[in-house]
Amino acid sequence: MEPIKEEPMTSVERVLTAMALKEPDRVPVWPLIDYLPVSYYDVTAQEMIEDPDKSQEAYEWIYHKLGGYDIAMAGGGMYMMHVNPFPDIFSMFYLDWRLPGRMLGQKEFPQLVEQSLDDPFMKASDYDKIIDEGFLWLANFKRAGIKDMAKLGKIGAKVAENTERWWNYFQVPTFSDGGGAIPFELFSVFRGSTNFMKDIYRYPDKIIEASDFLIDNLILMGEYGASMSGGKTLIVGGARASSDFISIKHFEELYWPYFKKMVSKYVNNGYIVQMHLDTDWTDRLHYLKELPKGKLYLHMDERTDIFKAKEILGDHICIQGNLKPSLFTLGTPAMIEKQTKEIIDKCAEGGGLFVGAEIPDDAKLENVKAMIDTCKTYGVYKK
Repeated sequence: MEPIKEEPMTSVERVLTAMALKEPDRVPVWPLIDYLPVSYYDVTAQEMIEDPDKSQEAYEWIYHKLGGYDIAMAGGGMYMMHVNPFPDIFSMFYLDWRLPGRMLGQKEFPQLVEQSLDDPFMKASDYDKIIDEGFLWLANFKRAGIKDMAKLGKIGAKVAENTERWWNYFQVPTFSDGGGAIPFELFSVFRGSTNFMKDIYRYPDKIIEASDFLIDNLILMGEYGASMSGGKTLIVGGARASSDFISIKHFEELYWPYFKKMVSKYVNNGYIVQMHLDTDWTDRLHYLKELPKGKLYLHMDERTDIFKAKEILGDHICIQGNLKPSLFTLGTPAMIEKQTKEIIDKCAEGGGLFVGAEIPDDAKLENVKAMIDTCKTYGVYKK
């Protein structure tokens, strides 16, 4: 593999500088790559999940193939996500995740089958049971088993090695070393989105009571995941509390207090926190100003207005985004370059910006490289 061209700052320095709302040498660039190597390298989707050595090899290959970028995925991290023994929206122990090499072909990508309206994983009556007993009784072994759980320690040690390699050898931060789940998001997936939207009106007091009971332990579970991988970055995600799903009233009552508590606790405990907020959060961006300043970053997809985010949060939180993922499959390098330059022009001043996107598994490498190369040339800060 060809060596990565040396730059004035390492990726670690560049990312931490941008997070601190200062101008680094250039705008950091982050293609969120998970299964993309399957389309271009001798590796299967099953190996990307189950083989930390082969997946690390594939991630390092694509890192060099694209000329280097500023946040990477540690090999084996996907296994730690899908075989998480604690309640999580990616865990096979709680939800019907169909994985490559099990219910799917070796090169097929994971699929979540959300339970139907009539047969959700969690019943309405279970809010009371959760208040009495917690969440762990909901776990089942239909998709993952004791053998999977037994591998966690061994694979976790490998993930820790790969994480250290990214930070210390490549000097590139890792994307996610653990994650915290807000009760609202768990209830939404376990009840099924339609059922849960009805619950918001029928049982708001039960949702609040169960959330109050769970939040402290869910915070600890996220930190445990990071300790297993030896990492520094915790992801706190949210999709179903955006304006695409609920009102500001329900957001304030059922979601925001718990999100704020989790994120603030992680920051105060010394973690890098990635707020991974899919769907449209434009009308509730101002709430994020209640979080610690210059200590975390907000990843948004194309549904949130990144220019509005810069206007509202530019002096408080680093923003990351938000090229449209489909462009990397259906677009051209020229289209990617144009959109990347527009984001840099309107959001880079003063620091506090990463450019990036979630990269589809069938993306064209030349399109991903166009985003990276544009940040490395056009995104240089003038001193």
